[in-house]
Amino acid sequence: MIKNFRRKGLQQFFQLGVTAGIQAKHAAKLSRQLAQLNQANQVDDMNILGWICTL
Repeated sequence: MIKNFRRKGLQQFFQLGVTAGIQAKHAAKLSRQLAQLNQANQVDDMNILGWICTL
């Protein structure tokens, strides 16, 4: 689950769908990644093939 954000633009995108704080071309990928992060209960939940995850 997502507890907080470092970047206000990313938080607004996640909560409201506003793309003003991010590069619009990244919106689709960010949306998928944020959804997965929000559903994750533990670090291993983010170990997805094709995603670079350095923890």
